[in-house]
Amino acid sequence: MAEFFPDVNKIEYEDADSKNPLSFKHYNAAEEVEGKSMQEHFRFGVAYWHTMRGGGADPFGPGTALRPWEGADDVTNAQNRAR
Repeated sequence: MAEFFPDVNKIEYEDADSKNPLSFKHYNAAEEVEGKSMQEHFRFGVAYWHTMRGGGADPFGPGTALRPWEGADDVTNAQNRAR
C-alpha cells in the first residue's frame, strides 16, 4: 500500500485522557466485546452502513441508491436487514 503520510506513525489506541491528537481515545482494536475484537465489529459496522443503509448521498446531491426490498422503517425491517 502506498504511504500518503510517510512521516506519520500508525495511529494507536491510548485512552480517553490522552493529549495526543493522533491517537484513538475510545477505539481499541484489540479489546474484546461480546467475544470479538473491536476491529472485527468495526469492519462489519462500516460495511453494513455503506452497503445496507447508506443512500449514496454525497456533498453534490441526494442519494441514488434504490432499494425496492426496503419496507417500512420499523423493527421488522431492521431485523430483516441484520439477517
